[in-house]
Amino acid sequence: MDKILQTQLINIYNHIDAQEEEIEIAARLLSQAVHGEGNIVIKTFHDFKNLDPLLLHGELKLGSPSSFSAFENVDTPDRMLVIAKTFDEEVKAFVGELNSQHIEFVLISNYNRHENETLYNVHHYIDLSSPRELIPTPNFDKIVNPYINAFTYLYYHLYVLIDEMTNDEY
Repeated sequence: MDKILQTQLINIYNHIDAQEEEIEIAARLLSQAVHGEGNIVIKTFHDFKNLDPLLLHGELKLGSPSSFSAFENVDTPDRMLVIAKTFDEEVKAFVGELNSQHIEFVLISNYNRHENETLYNVHHYIDLSSPRELIPTPNFDKIVNPYINAFTYLYYHLYVLIDEMTNDEY
């Protein structure tokens, strides 16, 4: 089972890497807040709420991030980073409100084929590429959805790109 997990993680990372252009565009958008007078405002859903302390106060935080509190607290130079396990109705409503308020954002979540038209119209969307459990058990169930691993891999990629874009030493 260990080899299956390794193979599946490599497959997920390859799917993320295939979104290189979207990741670079997202990094450019977020770097505008890091390099300028804005902040990256973070809104997490589902299990990602548990990562808020790391994203807001960790060693590898993106600029001076803040936690989302209200739409009226997001200023023009700010950029939003929205992170969710799935693109469900709650996330869809939140993204819809961001669009109606003309707030620039990056959405990171697993692709929802039932919402493909909506996701297609999100300009800064990155698919986590980990929509389901992957490791088969002896009774034919599946366990382990490595969406947290997929996110941290993607987050480090964004961190490196943003550092490169905002650090004059490069």
